This record gives sequence, structure tokens and C-alpha cells, in this order.
Amino acid sequence: MSGWWASLFRDCGSGEKPGGLELTARAAELCGFGPGSRLLDVAAGNGGTVRFLRERFACQVSGLDSDPVRQCPEVALGRAEELPFPDRAFDGVLIECALSQIDRPEEVLGECARVLKPGGHLVLSDLYAGQGGGAATPLGRLDSREEVEERLDRAGLEPVLFEDHTGLLTSLWASAMMAGEGCALAEALRGPDWPQGVKTGYYLCIARNM
Repeated sequence: MSGWWASLFRDCGSGEKPGGLELTARAAELCGFGPGSRLLDVAAGNGGTVRFLRERFACQVSGLDSDPVRQCPEVALGRAEELPFPDRAFDGVLIECALSQIDRPEEVLGECARVLKPGGHLVLSDLYAGQGGGAATPLGRLDSREEVEERLDRAGLEPVLFEDHTGLLTSLWASAMMAGEGCALAEALRGPDWPQGVKTGYYLCIARNM
């Protein structure tokens, strides 16, 4: 998981994403990832997802992150816009809590399509505009579901599942607030710079490389 997400829930447990690794496990099961599957975790942060997928599903997992400060043995340094891997190298690519922070998402999705095998799966989870059109926010870009799916289509990736998991976002936020711990997301949502009329949600999306 990328470092920016953990900072939204500073001091809230491990700062994990909504649904934790169990949502990652659900995506892996839906995609049929298992022993021998070659996976890439983009914006892998401290390598938690990489280690989890190796241990729970016996996958061969590479991690990549652009922040040199967050390097660890499971995660290599590199840019999502220029993935340092050959064509058709992976059965699956994951981008958790990071696409909304990327300035050129079309380039990143195109790179994901390039390194995926035909029929391989891209897993996305992130904040999104659950109601109304997309918007720019202090925390990054909130795309609508339609915008997410259109970006995938343009990259040659076919959306096959889109699930709303806003309840998991709310639970994580509530846990932080009830524990009296910092929650930068809650502060941003209440702030004057947050666009009015935008309902903030959280989604899981799976797309297949065509």
C-alpha cells in the first residue's frame, strides 16, 4: 500500500486500507490467483501486500514503488508510468489506494495492460466519487465509476467487476475517531477546500486484459 494512504489514518493501528488485506484476498480469489501466478503490486509501499500474497496464495509477487524512502527487500524502486518489466510478464497487477494520486492515470493503465498477459487481471481499489461527477480534492482526484471504467476501456482493459465498499471506509474512519486517533481524511472531508456535493466512496474494481 502506498504511503500517502497510511498518512490519512495516522496513528490508527497500522494505517491499513479499508477492508485490510481481506479485501485483497477477495480480489485474489475472484481472479483465481494461486501457486505459480506472477503478480505485480504497483505503489507497494512497505511491501505488506507483496508478503501477504506470497504467504497466503503462494504467488510469485514483485513490488514497485516510486518513493526511495520506502524501499524494502520486497519492493523495487520504479515509476508506474514506465514499468521496468517486459511485455506480458504478469498474470495480475494490483494498484491499491494509489491511482487517484497519479497525475497521468492513462499512462499507468496502459503500462499495466502492456505487462499483463492476455486474459490477465488488473485489481484496483481506491477512493472514488460515489455520487455525481469526478472532482479534484485536497487528497487527489476522485473519479466517478464511469470515469474509472472509461479509462480502463481506453487502455484495452475490460471491467468485469465493480464493487462499492464505502462501508469499509466508514468503519475505518469511525474506528480512528472513536479511538481518539488522528484521521487526516476526516479533517479533509470537513475542510473548506473539499468540493461540495461530492459523495466520497471506496471501490474494488477488477478488469481483464483483452
